[in-house]
Amino acid sequence: MITREPMGMFLVLVDPDSKVEKLLGIASMAPYFIMCSLTTLIVRSRELWLGGHLLNEVLNFTLKRILKEERPEGAPAVGFDTHGMPSAHSQFMGFYFCFSSCILAYRVRNCSAIWKVGAVAFNLGLALAVGYGRIRLGFHTPAQVGVGLAVGCVAGLAYYAMCSRFLFPSFPAISRWRLAKLALLRDCLDVDNVLQFEYDAYELLRRAKEE
Repeated sequence: MITREPMGMFLVLVDPDSKVEKLLGIASMAPYFIMCSLTTLIVRSRELWLGGHLLNEVLNFTLKRILKEERPEGAPAVGFDTHGMPSAHSQFMGFYFCFSSCILAYRVRNCSAIWKVGAVAFNLGLALAVGYGRIRLGFHTPAQVGVGLAVGCVAGLAYYAMCSRFLFPSFPAISRWRLAKLALLRDCLDVDNVLQFEYDAYELLRRAKEE
């Protein structure tokens, strides 16, 4: 029987002699890293549509309490919810993969098709690695991971469709709301390169002050 130990600051238990499990342990933390990155991006860019992951988390919380399926016997006890169906990690990655793929395909304009394909392939590999890791490390059954990925993919596609149908076309009107102005909400779709745009604006302001 494998004796797993905590892996540093990561919320996983791994076989200390297995390099594969250590890599999977790191991969299983991807949702936390991505959520931190998205939170930073939301605060920095003020783009309203980036908050879809929060709705996905609410969906997962609700489904777990409806289905009430326990985690597999012997699942590591690290303070998580005892309900395992569907896997929250897998659902998060399914949502992230499908939603980010749609964003890359339809809203990102300033990069080549090769770069987009590479990013999609990387995200797919990461999503599968997270799902496999949840099974290998004993947190979930294959069914819980499979359902999590499926629900996340459907939710990601549905959320992008909702944004395309309602949020994106309505943003010019939303941006005129007083609350939206106070929060500095914006949609950068019409800006091909946000970093270049911000740099040019900074240079214009700097030159104006020097004159």
